[in-house]
Amino acid sequence: MSAEVGDKAPDFTLPTDSWEREVSLDDFTKDGPVVLFFYPGDWSSVCTDQMEVIQDRLPEFERRNARVVAVSVDSPWSHDAWAHSRELTVPLLSDFHREVAEKYGVLRKEGFAERAYFVIGGDGDIRAKKVEEAPARSPEIEAVLEDLDRVL
Repeated sequence: MSAEVGDKAPDFTLPTDSWEREVSLDDFTKDGPVVLFFYPGDWSSVCTDQMEVIQDRLPEFERRNARVVAVSVDSPWSHDAWAHSRELTVPLLSDFHREVAEKYGVLRKEGFAERAYFVIGGDGDIRAKKVEEAPARSPEIEAVLEDLDRVL
């Protein structure tokens, strides 16, 4: 099963930087649109480059009143260490049990998430979606912003 444009985004509650701190999709969409990024894992060079670009461009998302959230199958401890080492403020959510990636249709058979993004409106509907052809390819940030602008 795969989440598609026009569908209600599958809801979730996931830990952030500790097992005790959880957030849900509703925590983010109540304030407006959300760009939900899935990425394979912390610490890899491609994921690090991708998150650093997103971090650098956060003001452009904020000007559009959009929240950015990133999800991988890594543990909250890994997210916390990686975020501190790279000075990331983007919320990193732990899909350690791989349930959310599966709900969104981006779980690879190897057990990690595809590199993908979903633009979710404040109403919880999926407005745009892109799944990269290969884990080594990151979405172009300009394309993400264009999708966001198109659906606002």
